[in-house]
Amino acid sequence: MINKEKDLERVSFGIAVMFALYWTYSCLIKGYLPISDSLKTAVGLGVLYVIGLAFSLCITQKIPSCQYEKKKVPVKTVLLCFLLQFTSILILTVLVNLSAVLGLGSISADTNGLPRYMLFLLLVFNPVMEEIVFRKLFAHKLLKYGERFYILASSFCFAVVHGVSLGIPQVVYTFILGMIWSYLTVKTGDIKLAIFMHGLSNLFGSIITQALLGISLAAAGIYSMVLILLGITGLVLFLANRKKIVLDGSTGLVKKAVIKDVLTNKGILFVAGLTGIVMLLK
Repeated sequence: MINKEKDLERVSFGIAVMFALYWTYSCLIKGYLPISDSLKTAVGLGVLYVIGLAFSLCITQKIPSCQYEKKKVPVKTVLLCFLLQFTSILILTVLVNLSAVLGLGSISADTNGLPRYMLFLLLVFNPVMEEIVFRKLFAHKLLKYGERFYILASSFCFAVVHGVSLGIPQVVYTFILGMIWSYLTVKTGDIKLAIFMHGLSNLFGSIITQALLGISLAAAGIYSMVLILLGITGLVLFLANRKKIVLDGSTGLVKKAVIKDVLTNKGILFVAGLTGIVMLLK
């Protein structure tokens, strides 16, 4: 129990340091660099995934790593996880609209499209690097303490750090996606499928939407309705099959004891607190 608590603290603190360096660059340095936006983004990614990740690996290097067995996952499980990604989009849409109604945010309708370098980041770079950090690294260090423990810790940290750049509704959205991709990592023993699903999520949730907004608002509206229908389908199938989810040898996606172990951990609280402070400062 002590090792589990301490190891999660180290992993969480490593993530906090990694992103603290990136946020420092984004808030205090990025705006003053006399270079193009694409180069500023490249420098930021270097700070995050070269300098920041190096610090994170140093902080977690004393945690014994574990290997997990590669397994085949049923096609229907993959299909359900694919549909649940649309469910996360549906929930995000509801939260964004609710925030707008309550005056806590506004609905953005950017029709300018995405720069080409952003396509590469969304489809390839971000899926690969984020899955390596939040799925593979977390699995190597924490999966030995239980599948549910790993899934919740990975998903929570993944979601919280996205709050700084994307906002609170996106925290819920990325948490659901993190749960899906962590679950797939557990069931396959690999991150390849999680990377692929991550790229698909960015394609359907961001790239296609932006492209259609630049072509026709009507087309974008129709596409949004298709996403909603797919999201509802995923939610219905999940509710119908939720009792078939088996983790740590028992049914159910989460357990109260695991939630307590993760959410009361000092490292997890530090990540959440640091993220909250940066969000307020921005």
